[in-house]
Amino acid sequence: MGILSSMFSAGERYSVPEKMSSPGGWLTRMVGGKTKAGTVVSETSALYQPVVYACVNRIANPIARFPLRMFQAMPDGSRRQLTAEDHPFAAFLGLRPNEFMSSRTLRKTTQAHALLWGNGFQEIERNGRDQAVGLFPLLPDRTAPMRENGDHWYRTRIDGRQVDIESRNVIHIMDQSQDGYVGLSQIAMARQAVGWGFAMEEFGSKFFANDLKSGGFLMHPGRLSSGAKTNIRGANGETHTNRANPASALEAQGGIDNAHKVKVLEEGMKFIQTSIPPEDAQFLGSREFQIAEIARIYDVPLILLQSQEKQTSFGAGIEQLMIAFVRQTIDPWVNGWEEEMNFKLFTEEERAKGYYVKFNMNALLRGDMKARAEYYRSLFGVGGLSPNKILGLEDMDSIGPAGDHHFVPANFVTLDRATDPNYQPSGAASAKSPKADEPPVDEDEAE
Repeated sequence: MGILSSMFSAGERYSVPEKMSSPGGWLTRMVGGKTKAGTVVSETSALYQPVVYACVNRIANPIARFPLRMFQAMPDGSRRQLTAEDHPFAAFLGLRPNEFMSSRTLRKTTQAHALLWGNGFQEIERNGRDQAVGLFPLLPDRTAPMRENGDHWYRTRIDGRQVDIESRNVIHIMDQSQDGYVGLSQIAMARQAVGWGFAMEEFGSKFFANDLKSGGFLMHPGRLSSGAKTNIRGANGETHTNRANPASALEAQGGIDNAHKVKVLEEGMKFIQTSIPPEDAQFLGSREFQIAEIARIYDVPLILLQSQEKQTSFGAGIEQLMIAFVRQTIDPWVNGWEEEMNFKLFTEEERAKGYYVKFNMNALLRGDMKARAEYYRSLFGVGGLSPNKILGLEDMDSIGPAGDHHFVPANFVTLDRATDPNYQPSGAASAKSPKADEPPVDEDEAE
């Protein structure tokens, strides 16, 4: 039984991570606190940036959705889907990898960890025969690979306790790495870009809270009276006051609740603007640029993020766009999942039998109806696909045993026969052969 599964079964609390924004938090130490834009960015807070949330969703959703099954490679090159009789985990891997969550939930959670922290971890639960029978997520901010004296294992903290887990019992999903053991956090690497996005959000919020007015100063034609000073600065000389309880009479006129109302400046004062208005600073254009900048981190096309500023370079059709996205962005992650699972989920004996797991990405790799029909027709014409196989690829019911046959055109011959000077097609041979009721013709007599 796995460590996490035993704790779940015992009813113990599975703690959530400590706040990463706390001064002593591990994540804050890793990313180095504030960005140059003056905002704090962590793997947890980055999800509050809509474009980061969207990018994580665009990648994690397909991986969580793909059918995931166990197969056995057969000696003749075919494959056979495993059942519960072949492997105890075959029926649950793509359905319910543990009793507490669905396969979709587990995969999306782990993939999101890998997209934010750069590392996604799952503990493998095994039975007495050392076969995998369950998968449980491990928190990425509390789990790390360890290597010492040639040994490799994973160290994590569960409910405040330090736990070491054998390397073979941890599924580790990561992308880029400097040492091959620890994945690089995408958010930590690009925290300046994410921080800029937060800074622009804060700037826009303050702009609206300030009645859509930029900063500036008040010009008085003479000397301020004591009453005017009090009204401007507040009773105790405050320059920054709480809008919920403003001490300044001028600040009491500000805020979104007072937008479009007439403002009163005392004793002939004039407002002189000093900061650049958002339209002159190309505020909206900068926000669109930040969307593109973060999309580059995750390799997600802008059109999939509802950003219409740029034209897609993957072709005009949405089918071609999705196929390119799956091949360029999703497929590398799927390959990482498959390699890690195929090596760690199975025992040496099971791998020797040809057991492996496979994500079925056909649903997203399909082209339009016309392209698929032409593709199936081509493979059917050379005996590559049977009618039942084509129906299965389209998630349709088979037509029975008759649909398992493969067909080829009768006038097709193999290449070696076509180049053989002594070979004659069956039709030509029958045309030259004598009829059964006629004697053979002697060529000398015929002359």
